[in-house]
Amino acid sequence: MTDASTILKLDQERREAMIRADVDALTELFADDMMWIHATARVDTKEGLLQSIGSGKTKYLAIETGDETVRFHSGLAFLSGVAVMKAEIAGETRDIQNRYTIVYAPAGERWKVVNWQSTSVRKPS
Repeated sequence: MTDASTILKLDQERREAMIRADVDALTELFADDMMWIHATARVDTKEGLLQSIGSGKTKYLAIETGDETVRFHSGLAFLSGVAVMKAEIAGETRDIQNRYTIVYAPAGERWKVVNWQSTSVRKPS
């Protein structure tokens, strides 16, 4: 049985691969039918997200997470937390803070990302 530390380590690998723009590593981490729902409500497929990262259209400069909780239900792992990111999107640098849930599903000997959903966390005025 997989424990929370395994999922947390795997998610750290995902974040590091996104910062490195390591499309090969991300290809292995993402399920073929993955859905990535951005805080803007834009939906990406695996192919679309990998193309955006690989082409440099989206560059993740830093990704830090906190307030993380891992839960297991019906064979899936749900990791929820807060992500503070710095990204360059279409040439514009942005500071982003999201509350997110990422879902991992077992795929053979490893776990793969099947879904990401995030909501923007607005700073109080």
